[in-house]
Amino acid sequence: MHGIRLILAAASLLLACAADAASSSQVANCDSNEADVVCSDLGAIRGSIDGPTLGFKGIPYAQPPVGALRWRPPAPAVAWQGVRSGATYGADCPQIVGTTVQGDENCLFVNVWRPLQKPAHPLPVMVWLTGGGNHAYSGAGTPGFGKVVYNGQALVPKNVIVVTYNLRLGVLGFLAHPALDAEQAEKVSGNYGSLDQIAMLQWVHRNIAAFGGDPERVFLFGTSAGGGNICALMTAPMARGLFHGASMQSSVPAGCEIQTLADAENGTGRAVASKVGCDTQADVAACLRGKSVTDMVSAIPGTFTVFPRVYGPNMDGHVFPDQPITRIKQRRYPAMPIIIGETAGETMQFVNAAGPVTDAASFGAAVAKVFGENMRERVVAHYPISDYPTPRAAFVQLTTDALFTCESRRVARTLASVQKAPVYRYLFAHALENDPVQKALGAVHTVEHPFLFNWQGTYQPTTTDREIQRLMLGYWSNMASTGNPNWPDAPLWPPAGTSGDAYLEIGAVTQDMTGPPKAQCDFWDTVPLPSPHI
Repeated sequence: MHGIRLILAAASLLLACAADAASSSQVANCDSNEADVVCSDLGAIRGSIDGPTLGFKGIPYAQPPVGALRWRPPAPAVAWQGVRSGATYGADCPQIVGTTVQGDENCLFVNVWRPLQKPAHPLPVMVWLTGGGNHAYSGAGTPGFGKVVYNGQALVPKNVIVVTYNLRLGVLGFLAHPALDAEQAEKVSGNYGSLDQIAMLQWVHRNIAAFGGDPERVFLFGTSAGGGNICALMTAPMARGLFHGASMQSSVPAGCEIQTLADAENGTGRAVASKVGCDTQADVAACLRGKSVTDMVSAIPGTFTVFPRVYGPNMDGHVFPDQPITRIKQRRYPAMPIIIGETAGETMQFVNAAGPVTDAASFGAAVAKVFGENMRERVVAHYPISDYPTPRAAFVQLTTDALFTCESRRVARTLASVQKAPVYRYLFAHALENDPVQKALGAVHTVEHPFLFNWQGTYQPTTTDREIQRLMLGYWSNMASTGNPNWPDAPLWPPAGTSGDAYLEIGAVTQDMTGPPKAQCDFWDTVPLPSPHI
C-alpha cells in the first residue's frame, strides 16, 4: 500500500507539472509533498542541499543553441518528463581558458538557491551577472577571482533567493555580420548573449515564485561586463518589467554606452569571418555555422586591457534601440533603485598594454597611447608623477579615475537627475591582505565581488575581510529587499544625489565620503575618452 501511495504521489506531481503551468500561481501551487521538489513551467526539479541552502542547478531556460540555432535568438526550452535532478551544474559556455577552448554550446542553464525550507512569504530575488568581458567567465561552479564559488550560500541566509546562469559568450554570443543580419526580419545581429539574458529573466519571472521568490522584486547585481550589461538591459524594451533594482559594479563599459551594430560588424565581425575563411564564401552564414567551436572561439579572442577588444551588446535599433545613457537621459527606461561603484585601483592589471611605465617619458607616452597625443600635456599636468610612489602608480590612478570612478559619478548624476528612485555610489578600497600576490595588487578590478559570496577556495579571509563581507551582505540584500541598502547595524550609506559626489567608502573603515576629490572628475568630464578596440 505504501508503494502505491508513492506511485500515486509521483503521478500527481507529474500531472501538475505537465498541466498549463505558464502562470506563476499554478507553478507555486504544484505540491508533491516533497520539500526538495519544485515544479517549473517545464517540469519537476529536485534540489540538493548546498551548505545552508537548497540548490537547484542546471535548469534549462532555452534550447541548446547548436546547429541551425547558432547565432539565432534563444528558442524556448523543451519540457521534460519525470523529476529532473538539480544536483549538478550544466556545462559552461565555450570560452578560452588559459590557452585552450573549453565548454559546450549546450550551456543555457540557470541555477537557483533558496532556504532549506520553502519560505512562508515570497523573498526578494538576486540575479548575479558575472564579469569576464562577455568572452570568458568563471561559471557558477568554478572558483573565480579570490577563489570563491558563485552560489547562494552567503546571501540566502539574508532572506533572499539567489540566481546565477550561463549565457553565450564571445563570438558565439555577440558575433555581428551582414550575413547574419539577412536572416532576421529586423536585419540585425550580434546580441545573442543579451537575448539569452532576457530569456533567463523571463524564466525567472515565470518560475521564481515556485522557489519562494517574489517576481516583483528581482534585483540584478553584476561586475565588470556584468555591470555594463545591466545598464544596457535597463533600457531594453524586451527586459522592461523583468527586474526592479540593480547594482552595477566595476562596470565595463562604465559610461552606459555600447558599440553600434556597424562598429560590431566592421570590427570583430568582419575580422572573424576573414580569420576562419568564410568572408569569400557564397553563403557566409552557412560557412560560419559549419566551423567548429574551437575554430570560432579562438579566431579573434577577446582581451582584458585598457584597450579592450569588445564582445558585448550592440546598439542595433531593436534589442537596444539607442545608447543606454541616451535612453536614460530621455527617461525611456523604468526608474529603479541603483547601486553603482568601483574599486580604488581598477586598472592595476590592465595598464601593461600601454607599455612599461617606469619614468616621465614612458608615463607621457602611455598617456598619449590611451587618451591621444593632443591630451598628453593636460593629463600629465593633472597627475604629476612626483605625487605618486611610482610613475606606474600615477598611471593606474589616472586611468582608474578616467575610465571608472568618474564615469560612475557621471552615470550616477544622470540617473539621479531623471528619477526619484535613489542612486547609491561606493568605492571599494580594501585589498585581500592574507595573500601576498593579492595584497600587492591592492583594490584591483572586481576584488569586491567575492565579499558577496562564500569563501570556498584557498584564500583565508581575515577578521577585517569578514567584517567587510558582513556589511556588504547586509547592504546588498537590503537593497534587493527594500530599495534602500541601509540597515541598523551598519554605517549610513547616503544617496549620491544629483551632484553624484556622495559615496560610501568600503574598507577597513567603512564610512560615507564626498568626491573623491583626488579623482579629479571635473577635469575628466572635459576629456574625450578612448573608444574600445573593436
